[in-house]
Amino acid sequence: MAIGEIFSVLAQVPALLKLKRGMKPRKLDERDCFARQVENHAENYAEGVAAIFEGRTVTWGELNAGANRYAARLLEMGVTRGDVVSVFMENRIEFLESVIALNKIGATGGLINTNLRGRPLTHCISVTESKKCIFGAELSEAIQEVKGDLNLVEGSDYLFVPDGSLDTTPNWARNLRNETIEAGTENLAITNDVTLGDNAFYIFTSGTTGLPKAAVLSNRRYLQSASLSHTAGLQCDRSDRLYICLPLYHGTGLLIGAGASFSSGAAMVIRRRFSASRFLPEVREHAVTCLIYVGELCRYLVNSERRADDHDSPLRAMMGNGLRPDVWLEFKERFGISRISEFYGSSEGNVAFANLFNKDCTIGTTTARIALVEYDVDADEVSRNKSGHCISVKRGEAGLCLGHINPDAPFEGYTDEEATEKKIFRSVFEEG
Repeated sequence: MAIGEIFSVLAQVPALLKLKRGMKPRKLDERDCFARQVENHAENYAEGVAAIFEGRTVTWGELNAGANRYAARLLEMGVTRGDVVSVFMENRIEFLESVIALNKIGATGGLINTNLRGRPLTHCISVTESKKCIFGAELSEAIQEVKGDLNLVEGSDYLFVPDGSLDTTPNWARNLRNETIEAGTENLAITNDVTLGDNAFYIFTSGTTGLPKAAVLSNRRYLQSASLSHTAGLQCDRSDRLYICLPLYHGTGLLIGAGASFSSGAAMVIRRRFSASRFLPEVREHAVTCLIYVGELCRYLVNSERRADDHDSPLRAMMGNGLRPDVWLEFKERFGISRISEFYGSSEGNVAFANLFNKDCTIGTTTARIALVEYDVDADEVSRNKSGHCISVKRGEAGLCLGHINPDAPFEGYTDEEATEKKIFRSVFEEG
């Protein structure tokens, strides 16, 4: 390792020590959730900027008050701790208010991919046994097409959230915004009962091998992921601004992006979707310092027309996944990025890798106990020896990464027990 690399690694030690404290295993019955982080920011930095969206700026005090209104009304509607409420909405302030409100109650947000229609949409709302469905006006037609196939009651279980000029409430839904105008803005006592073991979200898989599966995400795992992004990935604080143009129904936008904001108090600059032409102008306009990315987003930007001032931006750090080596260095140089924290993981997995040492073109390391084993691609199963045990790959060979399931690295799985069991390998190297 070169001298420069050694100093670069040593520079990360303070952040990693802070991360170690944040990632320390905590008991599932301990009372904590990300909504309490929002409440803390509202109490201590009420006028600090929480989110910027389409010309609207919301402070932490305002975001918390809006979430409290939603939470109070949802409680009056019968939603309580342990219930599931589907959220079907594009990236916007009301999405944040909705999921924070559900977390305050101890309810689980079933986050639906906004591109779904028909049977997959029906499946995602039904498989989680959702008690209500909060949906944005921009997606009213999609809900109208499937409501006849759902077990939700028209006139009471469909909660409509206006979107700008789209404010006409369907006759089969309730207008959640109108019904919360007079609701209280104070914090709810019930939030103090929400524990790390309570489910925060159901995040759906892409459904490439069938209908989407609902992956379970507890408060503990959400807070751990948020701490990873905040303290060691982006290394952000309240002075930073995070650019989030990835969907908030997905883990990268929700955990690495919004989670880092909830954890640190950094402001979010939110977009409904990515725009290559608007990227740099908005980064400069809003003094954005951190980017949440996927690799293809960076590829689009690298392939866009180069300008002499591309390097002139406040961006300093980015965290995400899928950044290919052929894009990495060019993107970093062209846009003046000093820190790239690539990670590798999945919404449901119990193992993640993260490049926390700022070493170019790597996915970093993991503290989890892992094994790389041979996999039979044709048979679509792990290879086993005569003793029935898995076979470790040789150094430099490709293999299937398995993460040891233990109290510090639990596998929370899916709502479908059969699907969960299929992901668990037993008697890997010894019986058991």
